[in-house]
Amino acid sequence: MVSRLVKASVGLTYVGSIAAGAFSTGVEIVHFFTYFGSLGVFSVILATILFTIFPVIGLEYARLTGFYDYGRFVKSLIGGGLFILFEIVYVALVALFISAVMAAGGQMLQSILGINQYYGLVMMYAVSITVITFGRRIVLGAEALLTIIKVSIITLATVAVIILSWGKVTYSLHHVINPSGWLNNPLGFLESPILYVSYNLVGLPAMASVAQDLGSRRDVTESSLIGGLTLGLMITLEYLATIGYYSLAINPSYQFANLPIYYALLYSKAPYGLIILYVAFLYIALLTALVGNVNSITYRAEVALRGRRGVRPIVTVIILTAATVIATSGLYYIVAVGYTYLSYAFLVLFTIPLASVGAYRVFIRRPRKVEGRYGD
Repeated sequence: MVSRLVKASVGLTYVGSIAAGAFSTGVEIVHFFTYFGSLGVFSVILATILFTIFPVIGLEYARLTGFYDYGRFVKSLIGGGLFILFEIVYVALVALFISAVMAAGGQMLQSILGINQYYGLVMMYAVSITVITFGRRIVLGAEALLTIIKVSIITLATVAVIILSWGKVTYSLHHVINPSGWLNNPLGFLESPILYVSYNLVGLPAMASVAQDLGSRRDVTESSLIGGLTLGLMITLEYLATIGYYSLAINPSYQFANLPIYYALLYSKAPYGLIILYVAFLYIALLTALVGNVNSITYRAEVALRGRRGVRPIVTVIILTAATVIATSGLYYIVAVGYTYLSYAFLVLFTIPLASVGAYRVFIRRPRKVEGRYGD
């Protein structure tokens, strides 16, 4: 019998892979949910359902086939040819994740210290190099604990904003309706959460890699419920915390749009100690996400170059430098433009295959475990 701790660990791994850089700031939730006003409630509900259903399909597929490693898991769904394209899109998305972290950290330094944006990015670059060089193993080893802390702090901060700004929240829920949002179609509030879930499903193979101890479909379902419902709760809280400041949150000309949760705490006159706590753990969340994403790319580079020595530091400097340049465009535009376009690619390359091929093999034609069929 699988312990509750194992199930919770698998679910929290899923949460940790999604509730990272831009999520911790609130920018993702504003763009994909708050933008639609009160109709964003339906967007949140749909995203929660999808974030719960897809892990059930993905983890059960991994359990039945034995494909717990990232490569075979994805190749078995889309084939070797499309896997190459998937890897290219994946690396591009991870590079954007890193850019988002750099932008968020730099803009927070700019807001707190009143310095130029570029100085903030240079400081963030220096901190990132230091943490990756000397603290990578510590950060990766403490990822589960950091996820629990991150969820707790975001929950505390957003609940405080909701309570302190309840009048603004209820007003927006009653008066702000924008069904098309940034998608310019009347069903945009339903399309947006599908796109959001699509690019965030890149965390599913990582979740599968730690799910080998799940012995039954019930275990898989319970782990998926823990992960999906936790994400649903966090999305709901960030949505409610930002909708009260709707006009500021969706307008990139305001600093609020780049750091919604931070400015919501300031504008709602939250306790200063809570603001300091949020900022401190925001940086922990950003640096944790940074280390994990950089490690993901450097690992692929090492595999591609057959473990050649000296690859990791060179790739690290290249990816951080490129990410810092992209970060100059600002967190809002990285999410609104970069994440959006890549979400369509992941919808085609991973979400649809998982919902069709994966679901068919799990619920209709149960696969047998196969070792080595799809290569390394």
